Amino acid sequence: MSIHVRAPRLSKKWMIFSVTANGTFMSTLSAGIVNIALPTMSQQFGVSLESIQLVVSLYLLVLTCLLPVFGKLSDRYSRMWMYLCGFITFGLGALFGALATSLATMLLARAVQGIGSSAMMATSQALIAQVFHGASRGKAFGAIGAVVACGSLAGPAIGGALIQAWGWRSIFWLTIPICILGVWRGIYLIPRFKGNKRLKIDYLGAAYYTITSFSFLYALNTAVDKGWNHPLILSLFAVSLVFSYLFFRREHTSPQPFIGVRIFKIPAISYGYAVAVLGFTALFTNSVLLPFYLADIMHLDPIHIGLLVLPFPITLAVSSAVAGVLSARWPARILTTVGFGILLVSILLFAFIGTSPSFSYIVLAQLIMGVGSGTFQVPNNNTVISAAPKGELGVVASVNALCRNIGTILGIALSVVFFVMVQRFWISRGAGAQMAFITGYQAAMLFGALCCVAGGILSAKR
Repeated sequence: MSIHVRAPRLSKKWMIFSVTANGTFMSTLSAGIVNIALPTMSQQFGVSLESIQLVVSLYLLVLTCLLPVFGKLSDRYSRMWMYLCGFITFGLGALFGALATSLATMLLARAVQGIGSSAMMATSQALIAQVFHGASRGKAFGAIGAVVACGSLAGPAIGGALIQAWGWRSIFWLTIPICILGVWRGIYLIPRFKGNKRLKIDYLGAAYYTITSFSFLYALNTAVDKGWNHPLILSLFAVSLVFSYLFFRREHTSPQPFIGVRIFKIPAISYGYAVAVLGFTALFTNSVLLPFYLADIMHLDPIHIGLLVLPFPITLAVSSAVAGVLSARWPARILTTVGFGILLVSILLFAFIGTSPSFSYIVLAQLIMGVGSGTFQVPNNNTVISAAPKGELGVVASVNALCRNIGTILGIALSVVFFVMVQRFWISRGAGAQMAFITGYQAAMLFGALCCVAGGILSAKR
């Protein structure tokens, strides 16, 4: 059973917060930097674009699939050491990446980083919830949202400068001292909350879940390139179906289920999870397609594309901090519903963007999207974590992070599916390339709008 430790004073709380912010910033910064380095890595390793993309997708898949595993482990063992072990593992992955000499060794390095990032992400929200209470908890979650935005904002800029000056390996060398600093500060600052040693973990259920999620998400992530009827894709979907049956059966028969259906019977948690999936699905329908629109339709160079993308993380950082303060005064139901309404406006602006919008139109749409995203994310996270049953904070927080990542993957994958299907249909009807692109892009955005409406309805009914 968890030991009740006297709450740290306010200044100490924010010092503890700075450790979790350190890891969060590093993870988001690293993701942005690695994306910038992909073309250079592709040339050095002598592999295609399709192959080098595995450097990003494998990291995301490993991170997503292991979130509930580390969340459950953090409920049984020391959450502090679980977080710090994630820091160390992420740093080891960075070292392997800096020394990688082939695509295979780079993929190994990114898988190790995915394990470390998953351990940090699964426990960071739970650590914040253990340290912060009442109104300060909402402010802390808002501040973490701002840190994520700042990491996303800084990644491409820092990555470009490092790669230009010292080559792509420098982006991994940069991570190592940050990890060392984070571990050193964490040992001295994070309280030694003890876990519940009497909590049993269903390792067979954990294995069923991991196989189910990895096979399904990998198939979904690669189906557009390989084709939905490709033998590998069909086999992976079949594997996920079989093991999902075994997992749900195990959950209902095991005396100590891996996740447990009990947490889904709590309305604040079940609604929060559904809202997270729908919100991130809607949000990420535009993340991949917008750069292609700016390059292929507006014929902009990379510098202008980067500048037009910047308004989103800037307003996300600001709105997350503001939403954290407002969540102490306003019900989450109101804030998240308003956030979805704002997000819907931005998605519709992109859906009807046409072929020659002004720069101010795009900037306005990006600004609105950042405000909507921060407004629904922060109060939703706070509501889910605050409703966690005693002793299950880690698994609730990790499944919350899992829902966000699933929404991200679904948004990217399904938006590309709708875009390609509609684009090919109009090309087969003799439409020009520009018209086919615009109609495909519009279909993807309207799909995002539907997800936004569904998320808003769930938010209002919670």
